[in-house]
Amino acid sequence: MKRAGVRTASTRPPLILALPALLAVAFLTLPLLGILVRTEWGELADHLRSPGTVEALKLSLVVSFWALGLSLLLGVPLAWLLARVPFPGKALVRSLVLLPMVLPPTVGGVALLLAFGRRGLLGPWLESTFGVVFPFHTSGAVIAATFVAMPFLVISLEGALGGLRPRYEETAASLGASPVRVFFTVTLPMVAPGLIAGAALTWARALGEFGATITFAGNLPGTTQTLPLQVYLLLQDEPEAATSVSLLLLAIAMGVLIALRGRWTGAPSDRRPRPAPGAGREEPAPVPQSPPAPARPKDTGRWALHAEVTGFTRLTLDAAPGTTIAVVGPNGAGKTTLLRALLGLTPRAHADLRLGDEDVTTLPPHRRHVAWVPQDGALFPHMSALANTAYGLRAQGVGRAEARREARTWLDRLGVGPLAHRRPSQLSGGQAQRVALARALAARPRLLVLDEPLAALDQTTRAHVRHTLRTHLTGFGGVCLIVTHDPVEAVSLADRVLVLDEGRALQDAAPAEVTRHPRSPWVARMLGRNAWPGTATPEGLALDGGGTLVATDPPPPGTPALAIVAPESVAVHRERPAGSPRNVWPGTVREITASGSRLRVLITSDRAPDLVAEITPQSAAELGLADGVSVWASVKATEATIVPL
Repeated sequence: MKRAGVRTASTRPPLILALPALLAVAFLTLPLLGILVRTEWGELADHLRSPGTVEALKLSLVVSFWALGLSLLLGVPLAWLLARVPFPGKALVRSLVLLPMVLPPTVGGVALLLAFGRRGLLGPWLESTFGVVFPFHTSGAVIAATFVAMPFLVISLEGALGGLRPRYEETAASLGASPVRVFFTVTLPMVAPGLIAGAALTWARALGEFGATITFAGNLPGTTQTLPLQVYLLLQDEPEAATSVSLLLLAIAMGVLIALRGRWTGAPSDRRPRPAPGAGREEPAPVPQSPPAPARPKDTGRWALHAEVTGFTRLTLDAAPGTTIAVVGPNGAGKTTLLRALLGLTPRAHADLRLGDEDVTTLPPHRRHVAWVPQDGALFPHMSALANTAYGLRAQGVGRAEARREARTWLDRLGVGPLAHRRPSQLSGGQAQRVALARALAARPRLLVLDEPLAALDQTTRAHVRHTLRTHLTGFGGVCLIVTHDPVEAVSLADRVLVLDEGRALQDAAPAEVTRHPRSPWVARMLGRNAWPGTATPEGLALDGGGTLVATDPPPPGTPALAIVAPESVAVHRERPAGSPRNVWPGTVREITASGSRLRVLITSDRAPDLVAEITPQSAAELGLADGVSVWASVKATEATIVPL
């Protein structure tokens, strides 16, 4: 047994790669060793305490921190713009941001001089209007340092913003937070590591700036002579003192890099929140005890829904207050596009939306009162469960104490009140989903949209959360739309089922009607039925996949229709059956899977589409079924339902 961490021959890097890598490390290390070896350690303190060095250090700190402030003021919005907003010329703007990083500093200083100098493009106007002269002034050193250092902040923060899923910001907007509030309460806290890394690098780069400063601002002691310029002067007359000051700058730079611990290179942090006891296992959701409803100073009415959706998804949707609609369909059918159109978050589709008596079509997402619960909940990781739940209320202007009181009531209602102090990383999947639901309901929405809220949960947890959801949707005064692929959710939670395919509504009916007469092959298969499209004939259906199906009461000949056959209505035989079955096909067993206490057998045939039969394990054993076994399948004409399309 090999011990962890012991290098074996197979893991040794090739010599042709290792040798140049070692030479590169030596090439980068030797100059630093030169500073350490040549430093006069006995005179180091005297060199660093000299009046010129102290004055240059103070000036360097002033210049670098002012440059950092300007970089934050200008660079943070620029990074957000590059990461979040598509606009013409974005590649050019990004190139301009990167240009100071590859431009020779002295060339940058010349460019600044020609822009802000007394004979530059803006210099004469700044001097005549405001009396501002940048060259040979401390402000000029700040401008030069900002010019060369700000790209580090922009690039670092843009990368962090690019890695942040917009779903968090979109969820915050659906809870009523304005774009500015979302930026300061959600976006910035979540990209704080990238912002801190960029700020540290920006400050370090500004502290060490030389070429642009001496070219644009000059080298005036006490005014523009920073530490790098001091090193340049000392090198000519006092090389030992120059080495000591260089060591100081080296120590500062190394301290910054060590503090970043790989964040600049994108290396993930190894520090993770410690999970709370019991967070890894799902606790049964207690049955709500129906405590008093939270105080609702606003929106106590009931809100009907009327929506006309155009674009990729095209449909008209009307629902009375208190209606829950399950939206189902295959991948790419337009389900999520429909929800995002109602939220006002997608250009792919547009919704003319009326909630109650108010037309919210032209309102931005944060003013529509449409709350969204995405599949993963999108809980803000930097906030506790209580703060997450109170977020929408605070965004709508509710006082902190009242918002937290109402949020705690909702958490208690959904059985997660004792977890109010925990962060999302300390919650199990089911607990997090209940907190996300509490957050959406606490925001006092008029329309609630849930995008596969239970898809990521295991079966036991899903049952608990489904019960909780059903309980609290009963008293909801608006309309709720739930995207789901689970037939149990569609039947148990919804008053209506809306079937979408390629952006069109194929069926909008009660769950019982959709279950009995599905008008979509996908829905029929989701419900576990065999579904075969075709064209009606006098005796039944001519199947699109080849073959015919005899059925009772077919629609008029030529009508496009869908044949529905329950798996338990398919009989399986080893020999061709005799007797009453009107539909008999030879086939081959391709797959046998367990479904509860029964087995589902997939049979393929060249005379009919693939079909699934459901039989008992005892029957399968008696028939000797296995993959590749030849069988006969039969369906009685009375067991086939033909649904016109």
